[in-house]
Amino acid sequence: IDKEQPIVAEEVSFCYPNVKEPSLQGINLTIQPGEILAIVGENGAGKTTLARLLVGLYQATAGSIRIGETDLDEVSYHTRFRNVSGIFQRYQRYALTLRDNIRISDFGHGDEGKIPKLISENHIECNDETIYPEGLDTMLSREFDGVELSGGQWQRIAIARGFYRDSKIMILDEPTASIDPIEESAIYEKFAEAARGKTAIIITHRLASAKMADRIIVMQGGRIVETGNHQELMRKKGVYEAMYTAQAKWYQ
Repeated sequence: IDKEQPIVAEEVSFCYPNVKEPSLQGINLTIQPGEILAIVGENGAGKTTLARLLVGLYQATAGSIRIGETDLDEVSYHTRFRNVSGIFQRYQRYALTLRDNIRISDFGHGDEGKIPKLISENHIECNDETIYPEGLDTMLSREFDGVELSGGQWQRIAIARGFYRDSKIMILDEPTASIDPIEESAIYEKFAEAARGKTAIIITHRLASAKMADRIIVMQGGRIVETGNHQELMRKKGVYEAMYTAQAKWYQ
């Protein structure tokens, strides 16, 4: 995937196997190179499905998705994912060492010198011998005489793994469920910094995390119902403004 080409979705619909109702309908969207796009909406709105279609993890039931003039369906899986890095809600827990759990996202190509910085930035308590008795060489599997971690520690490792991979397109799909709001905010800020000059997609139902995006699309019932930046959407007094105002009460 060429970072200098836009991602274009035209009349895209998607229906999961053995499901009558489509999850997405009539999606038209262009993401410009270097743009940070936030996809927001309630649970079940179609946010994650759309993001996975945009990078070729899923194939559209109808319509087309292109990178520039190239239809994603015509690109091999190996090629389409070469320059994509994703940090997802559902992350893998590999029966490997801490070091290898991070660098597995880019084995043979990544810069291992980045690992100490990623460990520090993501609050992975590598020096705590009660959690990681052998530091980076701690095996993360009881099955192989290693240790078992909390959900929060696994989540931090998954986030570090996503940042370790050198990519042109980055996806951040709500990976912070086991992390407190202050740390979550820091992760999203770091994501925005790491995504400079790259195309980035943020999927979230917490609208405070979407404010940093260049553009926000609001999804409802598998459709895009509003588009704009935070200020524009607040002025519209529509779905986004109502959701943002409701969520603001959580922190007051």
